[in-house]
Amino acid sequence: MDFRLNKEVRKWIAESDLFDGGFDVISLAGASKDLIDGGKEIKTNFLKHIGVSVDLHQVEKIIIFHHSDCGAYALDYKFGSPEEEKEKQLKDMKKSKEIILEKYSKVEVFFVWGELKDEDGEEIEFKVL
Repeated sequence: MDFRLNKEVRKWIAESDLFDGGFDVISLAGASKDLIDGGKEIKTNFLKHIGVSVDLHQVEKIIIFHHSDCGAYALDYKFGSPEEEKEKQLKDMKKSKEIILEKYSKVEVFFVWGELKDEDGEEIEFKVL
């Protein structure tokens, strides 16, 4: 949910084989952040949307996408370095995977990290983790 990334994310999706057959987008500011730190209502609502994709659209893969220079994380955390920010986000991604798999055990969950090479998101290095 960051307009700076839209162009490069769409380009990466078009070039990736992770999205064969189409995909649904469920977007929260900070991706996993509110699933981990938010209240029960946020978690329930987020999992409900995943359920629509899994049950209605037979989604078999869930990709949790995070990126550097995330404003949602910056609002709540004071990171001393980009590495510290990434470490926190990776930890939250792993927790999110556990939460998702508790409810939807038959899906595969992948992590993707987008490393912004400039503050405008005109160049992003994507890594499937």
